Amino acid sequence: MSRMQVLMSKAGAVAHSMAAELTSASVGDRMPTAQELSERHGVGKGTVQAALALLEEAGAVEIRSRGKLGTFIAAIDHRLVWELAGSGSIPIAMPLPYTRRYEGLATGLHAAFEQLGLPCTLMFVRGSANRARAVRQGRADFAVMSGFAARADPELEIVRDFGPQTYVGAHGLVVAQGRDPDDPDLRLAVDPSSADQRELTALRFPGLPPERRVEVSYNQLGRHFADGLVDATVWNVDEVDAHIAAPITVHPLDGVDDTATTSAVVVARRGADPAPVAVREALAADVVMAAAAEVVAGTRIPTY
Repeated sequence: MSRMQVLMSKAGAVAHSMAAELTSASVGDRMPTAQELSERHGVGKGTVQAALALLEEAGAVEIRSRGKLGTFIAAIDHRLVWELAGSGSIPIAMPLPYTRRYEGLATGLHAAFEQLGLPCTLMFVRGSANRARAVRQGRADFAVMSGFAARADPELEIVRDFGPQTYVGAHGLVVAQGRDPDDPDLRLAVDPSSADQRELTALRFPGLPPERRVEVSYNQLGRHFADGLVDATVWNVDEVDAHIAAPITVHPLDGVDDTATTSAVVVARRGADPAPVAVREALAADVVMAAAAEVVAGTRIPTY
């Protein structure tokens, strides 16, 4: 291998590493000096300059000198930077798409990442507690859940809040017909994988004794009500009619902040490296909620 080939090989490897660093950079950011980059990557200044030249020639970044002030990023193509960095698909833990709102969120996020040319993998995970665990364990970079569930977990940080009624329309107290919602003997169905349901049930029924608590997955609620195994549950009112055929009455859930419980948010692990700029742009894109609204309205076919 000639010296030039060795140089270009080293420059290519450094360009690859520098591209990874640039995923979190923005126009106007100051670039490290050649000396700083040389020390960081363990190569000579010539190799650093060759690596920067490769990135500029590829159109990934444009760098301009401001004399004694240093060198700054004048332009950056985050999609290309992501590609040159060899970054993989971004895993996002999503709620199971069993409601139109959840299908809308999946469709909107898929469209936003596709629009920016970024690969993303939507992982459908039942229960906000399980999605939070996926983020904490590094199996997902981000997760979608309610603002209520997100704020209850100190290890999570909200990186995007889509606003009220983007996660669910409302929560209510679903009670078997003929039962009094304040009956002290009500048997409450609680899905242990749902942080929302657990916490909302605790707010509505503080000090609920274990014998009145019945652990039930959401997809078993209909059967439990029909068989008389439970008397009530706190649940998303959007889905009551579709899943519970038994005669029931839905009561308002008093004393609960609807803004937090109905807002969809995207969370990341608190203390994790900052989300790459391109990812932040995708999460902030208007197309997310525009596509979601169309799915909810029935004017767009869910695609994810």
